[in-house]
Amino acid sequence: MVTGAQLQRWRELMRRLRQGPGPHGELPDLCRRVLNGVPVGPERARAARHLLESGMAEAATDIADAQEIMRILKAVDHAEITIEQLLTAS
Repeated sequence: MVTGAQLQRWRELMRRLRQGPGPHGELPDLCRRVLNGVPVGPERARAARHLLESGMAEAATDIADAQEIMRILKAVDHAEITIEQLLTAS
């Protein structure tokens, strides 16, 4: 189960990924544009998931952030949290 403190940390991490600069590349940049311009829906969730996965693939991602990204992806895959919950403010 995801705690309130975890959710806040994960939202902050998602905010940092959305702002950049990393991960780098065309796909992460496109994901940022989608996240900042598309209302709630499947496209936005896919963009967020892609941005998280790109953060894992980025060599410059901080180790602590990479560990949190893995926890987020695992929680999403186990239906403990949805991507939209990460994107909405508490």
